[in-house]
Amino acid sequence: MSTANSFFVKELKVTDLSAMVALQEAVTADLPVGFVRWKAENEFRAYLDGTRGIAYGIVEGSTLLAISLLRIPDENHPNGGLPFPLVPEEDWSVCACFLENTMVLPAVRGRGYHRVLLRARLAHAASLKMKWICAGVPLQNSVSWANLLARGMAITGIRFDLGYPMIGLLRSCDALALPSDSNDQVWIRAQDPWHHQAALQNGYIGVRLGSDGSVIYQRLFSPGMRPTKSIWWKASPRILDRLRLRESVLFSCQRKTEPNRL
Repeated sequence: MSTANSFFVKELKVTDLSAMVALQEAVTADLPVGFVRWKAENEFRAYLDGTRGIAYGIVEGSTLLAISLLRIPDENHPNGGLPFPLVPEEDWSVCACFLENTMVLPAVRGRGYHRVLLRARLAHAASLKMKWICAGVPLQNSVSWANLLARGMAITGIRFDLGYPMIGLLRSCDALALPSDSNDQVWIRAQDPWHHQAALQNGYIGVRLGSDGSVIYQRLFSPGMRPTKSIWWKASPRILDRLRLRESVLFSCQRKTEPNRL
C-alpha cells in the first residue's frame, strides 16, 4: 500500500521490534500516565509473530513513523472475562477483536496516519470474518476516539477503575447490528465522564460528533439486544451517587424537538 507522499503501510514482523519499542518511547515520553497503554517487548513480540494478532506500521524510507495493533482471539487465545458492552456472549470468545496501541511520532502527526492504520486493521478483521471490533480509549484522548467514531464505531461503555475515564467503542461487521433512533438524542460534552456514564446507563450509544464538538448519543434501537454485564459499566460508589442525583433531570425531556445538550 503506497501513496504519492512516499510512505507505505506494511505488516510488521519480529525484525521491527526494536523500532517499535523506540517509537513507543518517543511517543509516550511527554504523555500523561494512561494516555497510551504501554506494552513490554514480549507483548509487542506476540503481535509481530502472530501469536496474539497483527501489527501494522507506516514507513517512510527506512523510518518507522507510526504503529498500530489488532488483537485477534482464537481457540488458543480466546477473549476472557465478561463480554464487551453489547457484544453477545456467544460471539465474545473468538469473534470480537480489539484495536490497540496506535502511536504516531509527534513530528508527523496530522497527516492522517491514524485513519490509514485504522482502515488496514478494519480490512484485516473483515478478512478473518470477525463479527465485532472493540476499542478502549482514554476519554482525554479525544483525537483517537473521534477518528473511531468517524469510521462507524459507537461509544458503548465507560470504565473508571484504571484511575482515569476510558470509553469503550464498538463496531459490528454487520452494519445493521447497532441501530439507534435519530429522533431520540442527547448531546454530551466530550470531556464530561459523568454525563457519558448517565447516557450509557439509560440505553444510549454515542454515534458521532456534533457541530459544537459534543458527542451525539442516540437511543439504541434493537429489541433483541440487551446490554451485557461488563466491567465497562463499572463505576465507583461516588460516581453512582452523583448519577442518581442527576439522572431524573438529565433524561426527563429526551423527546423534545431540539436535542438535549448536556
